[in-house]
Amino acid sequence: MRNLLFKHFFVSVFVLLIIPGQASGQDDDPYSEEVALFREFVKKQMEADHIPGLSVGFYKDGYQWSEGFGYADLENDVEATPHTAYRLASNTKSMTALAILQLQEEGKLNIDDPVKRYVPYFPRKKWDITIRQVMGHIGGISHYQDYEEEGYIKTHKGTRGSLAIFDGFELVARPGTEYNYSSYGYNLLGAVVEGAANKPFGDYLREKIWEPLDMDNTWMDDPHRIIPHRADGYRLVFGELKKSEFVNVSSRFAAGGTRSTVVDMLRYARGLNEQKVLSKQSTRMMETTMNTADGMRTDYGMGWHIAPVNGHFQAYHTGGQPETRTMLMRFPTRDFAIALAYNLEGGSLRSIARRLYQLVMDEGWNVRPFTGHRYDDALLEGMWEIYNYGMAYYDRRSKPRNTDPEDMQQMFDFLNNTLNPDKLKEDFEKVEKKIHVGRHPKAQTAYVRIGSYMVHKLVQKYGRERLEYYHKQGAPAFFSDYLKLSAEEGHRWAVNEAMKEKIRQYHGEWSQTWNKYTRQLYIGSWSELGSILDRLRKQAEGKTLHPDYTSVLAAALFDKAIQEGPASVLPLAEDFASLYPESAIPYVIHGNLAAMAGRADHAESLYRQALDAAVDRHAVGAGLLNHYAGKLFENDKLQKALELVDVARRIHPGNGRLLDTRGDIYAEMSRRAYREALRKNPGLEETHEELKELEQ
Repeated sequence: MRNLLFKHFFVSVFVLLIIPGQASGQDDDPYSEEVALFREFVKKQMEADHIPGLSVGFYKDGYQWSEGFGYADLENDVEATPHTAYRLASNTKSMTALAILQLQEEGKLNIDDPVKRYVPYFPRKKWDITIRQVMGHIGGISHYQDYEEEGYIKTHKGTRGSLAIFDGFELVARPGTEYNYSSYGYNLLGAVVEGAANKPFGDYLREKIWEPLDMDNTWMDDPHRIIPHRADGYRLVFGELKKSEFVNVSSRFAAGGTRSTVVDMLRYARGLNEQKVLSKQSTRMMETTMNTADGMRTDYGMGWHIAPVNGHFQAYHTGGQPETRTMLMRFPTRDFAIALAYNLEGGSLRSIARRLYQLVMDEGWNVRPFTGHRYDDALLEGMWEIYNYGMAYYDRRSKPRNTDPEDMQQMFDFLNNTLNPDKLKEDFEKVEKKIHVGRHPKAQTAYVRIGSYMVHKLVQKYGRERLEYYHKQGAPAFFSDYLKLSAEEGHRWAVNEAMKEKIRQYHGEWSQTWNKYTRQLYIGSWSELGSILDRLRKQAEGKTLHPDYTSVLAAALFDKAIQEGPASVLPLAEDFASLYPESAIPYVIHGNLAAMAGRADHAESLYRQALDAAVDRHAVGAGLLNHYAGKLFENDKLQKALELVDVARRIHPGNGRLLDTRGDIYAEMSRRAYREALRKNPGLEETHEELKELEQ
């Protein structure tokens, strides 16, 4: 199968667009080196994930590149291109939100109206639900309740039929009080569009969004329609590629019922950035996180997740359903967007997009320092929140949240009562909780206000070009410059003395360990993990903080153990532990390898050491151990999965999720045993019945 997938890998099709005035041809391509490195990465990542076909692209200012890799259709040897059409899945949601806001601009609805005004056949609930609440997933609408049933509908559903699937479900919370992601909620919004516009949802999108943006290769997905360059979908079943199960996605029409290409996805992103189909004011509304009634940010606006990256404002969405995974990542203030889609259910969706970002921007992806000490971790969390969210606020608006003296005094009082080593020592639990909510309305968005004010003062002193340095170097450099500035100019609002010492220490060490190598480093199962660990360990010697790669190293080592067996990875696991000796994560990975090798007692001992580690003890929780067992199960390592589950149950006796996975493993083992029995003796009637019951 691997040979079939990659025999023509480099016979890929790409589109390069450079607007006149930027460059004249491929020889002048400003991103040629970055794209070449990305191609090499894609080859390895697609192989590791068994992705049949991938299309990906980005634009940055006047430059645009897109390319297809692998196969859109394995059976007919059809290569993927930038014009391959994939199901967009939940990337449909922002188009639905856009349609709602267009209708508001036309005076045909108000987003604070109840949804029943436009969808009178939707049953009345305990509380009224507004359009705005549903757009932000705070309307209390349920998500799927039984995905095995609701997620695999084979027949066409119209709007009323799609709503009938969930209209009898009770609300999961009072509207406005909780964030609960809901595809059903976006189907309800599709019905609102039809009610307000008095036309079918797909017709509205075609006339008001797709045609104005020249998205000629975007459609409502229809299994009976001839759609050019339609990708086939695939899934991994016990490590072997199979065709995706057929699902008619008309039942999720406004939540995930469209099909498009990465070229059209980039046109869509540009169109939003240039206000071609929506005003600047309404676009800002889409890109502003909502808040729950108790003052917590949801980090979701209207059809977009909102999450800063290194102080850049970002709006993004992912999509996943049978046949597909998609991502659209937008950085409006940088005139930059990344789009990708592939035809496998699973794989490293975010990793692919983030690697392209890393190469194009020469930045890591929100990499924070590892310290191994909970006091330092808490202080650095607060610093990063101030830096990341404050910078992103300024990035988007080019002004601070406010500069009112009385207000700023309160904000800096909050900072000095949270980012204060002495106060953490007095009452760690209380202060840590305050740090966790520092950016939220619950704390008057203190960290956002402080961060945006700090940016404002630094820009006044050094100019906007200095911000590029902070985007690359992170919170320690940002805080270090502010300390110097406040000392020079005698700023009224300053950081406490104990924290100043910490900032100087953090900046001095981070500037040595966060460099060109670590900014550009990507860690996958196919990487030279031994040399990476060795270099990182040498960099970290004598330092109290250095880049935190615990999660990505854990994933890479475990995936490598699945591919090659645990024996070859054990020495690397020991090197991993020596790099991060205070973290629970290396102990967990080492324990996983011991369990896979059948050394249950040793695995249990390592898990228990993880429980006693200084930081990251969440890594030995039942959910994550179950995740590792599930990966072994999915990769047809049934006995190893069972051994890992059984050791995990010693740590978490009676945990329901672990018992459920154990049952799945035994069920699959039984199915295989019965099939083998029938292959050898087809006349075993009772075995036929047992197998029939298992496969129902």
